[in-house]
Amino acid sequence: MAGKLSRMKWMSVALILMMLACGKQQARVEKKETVPVSVVEVKSMVFDISEERTGEIVPVTRAIVVPTVTGVITKMKVNIGDSVSKGQVLAEVDHRAVDQQLISLRGATGAVDAKLTLLKADEVRFQRLFDQDAVSRHRLESIQAELKATGETRKQLEGQYNALNARLADYFIESPINGQISRRTLDTGSVAGGGNPLFVVDDLSRVKVVTSVGEKLLPLTKKGAKAVVSIPALTRILEASVNAVSSSVDPASRSGKVEIVLSNPDGSIRPGMFCKVKIVAGSNDAPAVNRDGLLRLPATGVYYCFIVGNDKRAMKRMVKLGRIQGNMQEVLKGLVPGNRVIIRGMGLLKTGTPITVQK
Repeated sequence: MAGKLSRMKWMSVALILMMLACGKQQARVEKKETVPVSVVEVKSMVFDISEERTGEIVPVTRAIVVPTVTGVITKMKVNIGDSVSKGQVLAEVDHRAVDQQLISLRGATGAVDAKLTLLKADEVRFQRLFDQDAVSRHRLESIQAELKATGETRKQLEGQYNALNARLADYFIESPINGQISRRTLDTGSVAGGGNPLFVVDDLSRVKVVTSVGEKLLPLTKKGAKAVVSIPALTRILEASVNAVSSSVDPASRSGKVEIVLSNPDGSIRPGMFCKVKIVAGSNDAPAVNRDGLLRLPATGVYYCFIVGNDKRAMKRMVKLGRIQGNMQEVLKGLVPGNRVIIRGMGLLKTGTPITVQK
């Protein structure tokens, strides 16, 4: 009997030891299944109400030089890239015919001037004789009429000469502005005229960026709104302000035109350069999530993340996202400020996975 009780005692002890061993093993398994993670809290932050698009760089002032006369170009004084000043002669058109007409008019005017000199002397002489009753009134009036007619001829010749001389200036093609020659269409010996441009002169001291914003942002975009212009070719990012906003929307693109003026004292920003433009129409507060914690369902545009539940287990949350600012993204739906989003260790998680938050 005593032996039987002894065996039962040892069996009980063995059973207890086995239960303790299983408990420790289960604890080790549970401990092993706990995933260490890092988290970031969802906070409210200020987001720009903005839009980013490409832009076109053009001069603020551009002059298209069109000759008003037709003729052969005899002198071409500038080339593409040359700096020019207002009033500088860029090219000359053959003006020999006009020169000859001016010479003829000067000769005719000289002959009339000589005749006027004689007639004025005759008028004085005949007036004296008339006062002495030596000639008739008819003779005096005849001299005076001839003097007047000759004077009118002189005025006509002078008017013709001045008009032709003014026309001569058109044969000397001048720059209407200070700037640089960005285009030249003809060479010496070519025929200018017909309303065709001969030069394009750009003032590069200031340039403007022409871009557009969508119809939703257009009503919020005002003159003076912040604009950030990025020019990759120059590795430059410039802050400026909106100079002009269109009052209408293009029905094809559903957007409105916006212009930004940039100072360009060194002329390094050239028309036609590629640029990106961010128009900031305003700002507002919204919940923001660190983008390191975002995951995307394969082959979709649907995003989700894991947050820390009250029971220290991972919880999967589907999210709807908005604007991006740096490494933060606006949360439109799915998260609220205070949620702790897991940003490290997400690959080992599913809903209900025990987690340990590491600091």
